[in-house]
Parts: sequence; C-alpha cells; structure tokens
Amino acid sequence: MLQLRTNQYSKYNTLAQPTAAMNIDDSVMSRLSGLSHSHQWILFTSDCPRPDFNQFSSSKVSCNKIIHMKPSQSMSELETVTKAIKSGNACAIVASNNIDQVNQALLKTLASHHECEVFFVEGRGQKYH
Repeated sequence: MLQLRTNQYSKYNTLAQPTAAMNIDDSVMSRLSGLSHSHQWILFTSDCPRPDFNQFSSSKVSCNKIIHMKPSQSMSELETVTKAIKSGNACAIVASNNIDQVNQALLKTLASHHECEVFFVEGRGQKYH
C-alpha cells in the first residue's frame, strides 16, 4: 500500500517543493515574459528559489518553457550556467547572485555570444532581517 506524506517535502521531487514569490525586478519579469514565448527554455539554477506559477502568470510569463534544474553533484553554479549557455538550449538562464560580479559579467558576455540572456536574482537562504 502506498502512503503519501503531506507534511514533508522530498528534496528529490521538485514539484513537491513549496514556492514563494521571488524577488525579481519588473523589468526582468517583462523580459522573461517575452522570452518565454520563444522555442527555447528558461532555466533556473537550483540555487534560485523555485519559480512560483502565480507570480509568473500574473506577469504573463508562459510557464511551459521554464525548468528549475536540480543541484549538480559535480559542478558549481558557475559551471552549470556556463554549460547551460554553451548547450544552446536556453534563451535565458536565471542564476543566483551568489556568483561574484566578475563572473556575472563574464557569463553575460558568453551568453550574448550564444543568443542567450542571463539574469541574477537573490538566491535561496539570503533573506536578511
């Protein structure tokens, strides 16, 4: 018999993870809205909060092309974003601002050469009181 636990979230099932509205500029949401209608993916790194459907749908972002990646066992977030850009499968990648400013600039340059955009948002666990 299969038992479901509703009080615990599996770290392996991203659909079971809770969501909360992300701290994203209106200009970024507007840009993601436009990009979400392309034939490519919008990737969110695992270091970003899980995308919230209500927040994105209210900004007219099509959620059909959004992927929230699982954490890599072998690559840093920087390496993951670099690999995702080079794959050519994404029109946009949303990463956490845990990546330092120099590497953010390098990723933006790399992305522009691959017809991709990179955005940096407040990562998980960076809430200051």
